[in-house]
Amino acid sequence: MISPEEEKFYAQWEKERLQPHHKRRPFLRGLSFGLIIGLLILVISELGWYERANMQANSWGNEIWIIIAIVTISVGFGWLYQQFTTEMNEQRFQELKNIKNKK
Repeated sequence: MISPEEEKFYAQWEKERLQPHHKRRPFLRGLSFGLIIGLLILVISELGWYERANMQANSWGNEIWIIIAIVTISVGFGWLYQQFTTEMNEQRFQELKNIKNKK
């Protein structure tokens, strides 16, 4: 049996699945996760926890490249999370569709 929550999701996703999947909320969640990881890397490098990596980072001398890398990785995380949530919703929709067809 399908619960009312699943029925609501089924009806909503049936309308949304044919539209382009450029949603802002999943992208921002993935972007924030990527920025948190980048912030942690910066904190670890500034604390000098791993001295060899710290020496290597200081030898490059240009912190702009580090910031560009963090932003690029964060945007990548955002895009991947957006694609992941879309695929998970599509899989859930297909499972509910199969359950409805078996009735």
